[in-house]
Amino acid sequence: MSAVARLRVFILLFALVALPTGATRAADTNDMGTIAQGLVSHKALYGLSVAKLDARNYRNGIAGGLSLEFVHACDGYVLNQRFLIETSTEDGTLLNNMVLNSWESLDGQRFRFKMKDEVNGDLDQELAGEGTLKGRGESGLVRFTQPEDTELALPAGTAFPTEHTLRLISLARTGGNWLHAAVFDGASAEGYSEVGGFIGGELPVEKGEAPLLAPLKGQRSWRVRLAYFTTDKAQDTPDYEIAYRLYENGVADDIVFDYGDYAIRATLKVLELKPRDPC
Repeated sequence: MSAVARLRVFILLFALVALPTGATRAADTNDMGTIAQGLVSHKALYGLSVAKLDARNYRNGIAGGLSLEFVHACDGYVLNQRFLIETSTEDGTLLNNMVLNSWESLDGQRFRFKMKDEVNGDLDQELAGEGTLKGRGESGLVRFTQPEDTELALPAGTAFPTEHTLRLISLARTGGNWLHAAVFDGASAEGYSEVGGFIGGELPVEKGEAPLLAPLKGQRSWRVRLAYFTTDKAQDTPDYEIAYRLYENGVADDIVFDYGDYAIRATLKVLELKPRDPC
């Protein structure tokens, strides 16, 4: 798994989805401000395990964890994430420790990020910078401070991560199901991703009978499957796919990252909702 793919294992929760023409009109009629107010500040811990492993794969086992803190602040959205995964192979064990800290403006037009990826304690990749868009759904530019003097042009239709959650929930609420996007999430200095996917039918409203899911009682939710095209955006087969259950307040559960010959499951273990600070 590449560093970019490993990082997007947890960035998926806040990736943009741009919609086809008919679905876009339905989404735009929603009160996006109301949907944004519904995104809750929370801390979530996920356990990682093997969902699928082809016998011909060089990996013998996968374990680890994902921690996520999302803060709905007065001036924007703060996302602090850490992804720790141990991969066992015939040649030994690989330990990946990745940390991403980001901030996105409430209007979705500015995005600051800092990412560090270590493999067995050695630095593998480090990125930092700020992206700006000319307007919602318009083109933009990313200026990196790490690596220095690096810029990346963003095409029209690109958006930053939390904007997606709003668009995705808006589409789901109106019964839309087809997705397409140009996404920049701070995972690569080389480019953005094309993301396509499908929203399934609405699931039963969460009853909160299990103690872990009590904070989600009464929440609507949907099954989502996204396909990421990163290396060759014109190819027929995605680099990987991600399926998960998305709640209306932005919390995700039952996540599966499918890389073809192996897949990783992320299961929610701890969930703590946080009150918003008065603005």
